[in-house]
Amino acid sequence: MVGNCSWEAHPGDRNKMCPGVSEAPALYGRGFLTMEQIATPPPPAVMDYIFLLLCLCGLVGNGLVLWLFGFSIKRSPFSVYFLHLAGADAGYLCSKAVLSVLNTGGFLGTFAAYVRAVCRVAGLCMFVAGVSLLPAVSSERCLSVVFPAWFWRRRPKRLSAVACALLWALSLLVTTVHNYFCVFLGHRASGVACRHMDAFLGILLFLVFCPLMVLPCLVLILHAECRARRRQRSAKLSHVVLATVSVFLVSSIYLGVDWFLFWVFQIPAPFPEYVTDLCICINSSAKPVVYFLAGRDKSQRLWEPLRVVFQRALRDGAELGEAGGGTPNTVTMEMQCPSGNAS
Repeated sequence: MVGNCSWEAHPGDRNKMCPGVSEAPALYGRGFLTMEQIATPPPPAVMDYIFLLLCLCGLVGNGLVLWLFGFSIKRSPFSVYFLHLAGADAGYLCSKAVLSVLNTGGFLGTFAAYVRAVCRVAGLCMFVAGVSLLPAVSSERCLSVVFPAWFWRRRPKRLSAVACALLWALSLLVTTVHNYFCVFLGHRASGVACRHMDAFLGILLFLVFCPLMVLPCLVLILHAECRARRRQRSAKLSHVVLATVSVFLVSSIYLGVDWFLFWVFQIPAPFPEYVTDLCICINSSAKPVVYFLAGRDKSQRLWEPLRVVFQRALRDGAELGEAGGGTPNTVTMEMQCPSGNAS
C-alpha cells in the first residue's frame, strides 16, 4: 500500500511492476490493513468518480447528522455516540474524497505524495475509531435494555463522552504505532514489526471489536423477540443499533476475508483492493440513511423536519416504566421539548 511500487504513486505508468514481486494475475490486493507490497492492477478510471460521488453524498449526510445531533437535538447518552460516529465517518470520507481527486487529476510530485500519505493515515485512524465506537454503542444499548433501572438512575452522566474520548485516543495510538513501523521506518527496515502490527490491527478489528458488537446485538434480538411475544413494540433505538451494526458487518465482509486469507493462508484475496474501499465508503455513507429510515413516520403524509425524524430515531421506549420507575427517560423528554429550547 505504501511504497514506491504503489499504483497510486505512479498513476501514469500502468505497466510498472514492483521489483522482485510476481505478477499473480488472478490474485490482487490485500486491503489497507497490511502494508505488504504487491503489484496490483490499477482500478478503472471510473472508480475514482464513483468514489468521489459516494464520498460527497456521505459527507452531506454525515454533515447533517453532525449539525442536528450537535446543535439542534438535545444531548442524550446515545446521541453522543452517533455524533462521534458521524465525525469518524465524515473524516474517512473526506480523506477518501481527497485521494479520489488526486487520482482523477493525475497529480504527481512530492506534495501530492505527502497528501496521499496523510490521507491514508487519517483514513485508517477514522476507520478504526468508527469500528471501535460500534461495540460501545451496542453494549450500552444492551445495558439500557437488560438493566433499565440502573441505566437511567445510576449510570454516570458523562460515561458516553468519556468512552468516546478513550476510543478516539486508542484509535490514534494504534494508528500512530502502526504507521511508525510501516511507513516512517520504511518497510525494509522494519518488515517483521510491520507485519506484526498488521496482524494486531486485524485481530483488534475482527476478533475483538466484531464479537463485542455482535454479542450485545444478539441480546437485543432476543429481547425484541420476547417483546413480540408479549405484543409490545421494541424501541426504534434498538432498530437503529441493529441496523448500523448489520451494515458494518455486511460491508466489511470483503475486508475481513481479505485480511483472513493473507494472514492465515499467505495468499492475496481474489478481488481488487478498490472493492474493499468501496464497501467501507458505503458503510460510512449509509448511517444517516439508517437514521432517516428508522425515524420517519409512515403515517405522516407531509415532509417532516429532519430534526424530528432523527429525534424519533433515538426514541428509547418505556424500559424504565417496565422496571417500575416513574421517571420518563431522557429521549422521551427531549421529544416533548420545543425546538427553541434544544441545545
